[in-house]
Amino acid sequence: MSLRQSMAGLHTWGGLLPSWLLFVILFAGTLACFDKELERWMRPALHATTATSSSLDADHVKQWLEANVKEPLHAYWLHGPTEREPYWRLGWEKDGSGERGRVVFDPASGEPMPETLGGEFFFTLHYNLHAGQVGMYIVGLAGMFMLVALVSGIIVHRRIFKDFFTLRPQANGQRAWLDAHNLFGVIGLPFHLILAYTGVAVFVASYMPAGALVAYDGNPLAFYEEVQGGYHRNELDQPAGTMGSIDGMIRDARQRWEGGEPGWIIVEHPFDASAVVSIRQLDPSRIGSPQDALHYDAFTGELLHQQQAPAAYEAYTWLVGLHMAQFGGQIVRVLYGLLGLAGCAMLVAGSAVWLRKREARQSSGLQVVRALNSAVFFGLPIASLTLLWANRLLPDDLPARAATEAWCFALSWLVVAALAVLGYQRSTQLQRHLFALLAVLALGLPILNGLTAPQGHLFASLGRGDLTLAGIDLVVLVAGALCAWRACTRPATQQHLRPTRHAQEVAP
Repeated sequence: MSLRQSMAGLHTWGGLLPSWLLFVILFAGTLACFDKELERWMRPALHATTATSSSLDADHVKQWLEANVKEPLHAYWLHGPTEREPYWRLGWEKDGSGERGRVVFDPASGEPMPETLGGEFFFTLHYNLHAGQVGMYIVGLAGMFMLVALVSGIIVHRRIFKDFFTLRPQANGQRAWLDAHNLFGVIGLPFHLILAYTGVAVFVASYMPAGALVAYDGNPLAFYEEVQGGYHRNELDQPAGTMGSIDGMIRDARQRWEGGEPGWIIVEHPFDASAVVSIRQLDPSRIGSPQDALHYDAFTGELLHQQQAPAAYEAYTWLVGLHMAQFGGQIVRVLYGLLGLAGCAMLVAGSAVWLRKREARQSSGLQVVRALNSAVFFGLPIASLTLLWANRLLPDDLPARAATEAWCFALSWLVVAALAVLGYQRSTQLQRHLFALLAVLALGLPILNGLTAPQGHLFASLGRGDLTLAGIDLVVLVAGALCAWRACTRPATQQHLRPTRHAQEVAP
C-alpha cells in the first residue's frame, strides 16, 4: 500500500470524526475575531459612542468596587477605554470561593450597563467550550486531529492545486461537494495550518504541566513568573492600609513609557498589606502584545519592579498574537473571519462528500452523520442568532440576564438537535426548513435592532460613518439573503440507486 493510499483512510476518518467539534471551534473563533464589535452591538448604550473618552477614571472605578462588592477579594482588574472598546471594564475574583464578577460602565453616565454575555461568550466557546480545563483539553485534541487531517489531505490530493481551479456545481452531488471541499481547503490551507498549530502550542503548558510542577515543587505560579519575568509578593496576612491613587500610578507609567498607553491594570490581594498594582502596556499594532509591565506598591505608589519578558516568552506571545488576530486593524480581522468561514465550509463539504459516497451503498452510520450534520451545522448558527435576539428582547433589569441569554442559546441548539435526530430520514426537507428559520432570524435581526436600539440601527450607523457597527447588520442581512435563497431552491431530482435485497443483506 502506497503512502497516499494509507493516508486516505486517515484523512477520511481523522477528518470526519472531529468535524462537528471542529466546526464549533472554527465558527466560534470566527465570531471571536469580532468579539469587541459584538460586545458593543449587544450594548445599545454604546451605539452612539465611538470616542475613547469617558466620564470615569481608574479611581472612580475602584470606588465603585469598594462601595458595591463587600466580600474580600483575591484580585481585581480593570481596563480603560480604547478605540474598539470605548468604556471602562472591571472584573474581580472573590477570595477563597474563586467566584468572579464582571461590570462594564456606560461612558456617558458612569453607571454599570445591563448585564449581557457579550462577544466574550464566543471567545470562551472557541477555546474551552465553556467547560473549563476539561474543555481546553478537548479543544486541544481537536486541534491535533485538524493538523493530522490537513497534512494527510495534502498527501492524498496529488493534484490539489489543479483541483483548486476546478469547481463544477452542476455535477453530480459527490463531485460538486468534493470540488467545494478542495476549493475551500486550498484557499485557507496556510491559514488553517498556522491557526491549528498555534492553537495547540499556546496552551502547551496547560496540556503538559508535569515538567513545570516537578521543577517548581508543585507551584505553577512560580514557573509562570520566571518565564514571563513577572513579579509577585506573597501575602503578609496583615491589614491593608489606604489604597493609593491608581490614576497617579498610570500617569507615572505613561512617563516611563514615554507616552505609551496602559492596558490591563491588576490589583492583587487588595485586602492585604502586600497588595500590588500591576500596569501592563497596550500596543494593538503589534502581533505579539508587549510584555512591559510596571508593578507598584498599592499603598505608597512606589515602583517595585519593571517587567522585561525574556526573548523566549516574547516569541511565545508572538504565536499567541498571531492566533488571536488582535493586531492590524479591521482588515486583518476581516481576513481572519473570511478564512475561518472557509474552514467551516471545508468541513461541511467534506462531511457531504462522505455522505454522498456511501448513500448508494446504504452504509451504516448514515443516519448518525445526517443527524449530526443538521444538529451542528445548523444548530450553532441558529443558536448564535437566538442569542442576539435574546439580547434585544430580554428586559434590562432582568436578574441573571446574562445567564438567561446563555439558556436561550443552549435551549435553541437543543431544539435543533432534537429536530435533527427525529427528522434524519427527511434530511433534505428538514434542511430547507432550517435554512428558512435561519433566514427569518437573520433578516429579522436588523429590524429588531432598529426597533429596540434606535441609535444602533443600520441607517443610523451608516449616517454616523460607524462602519463597524453597521457591518454587523450588513453581514447578518447577507447571510439571511443567502439562507432565504437556499430555502427557496428546490434540489435537483436525483436518481438514487436502490440496493437489491442481496446487497442489503451483505452490506456492512
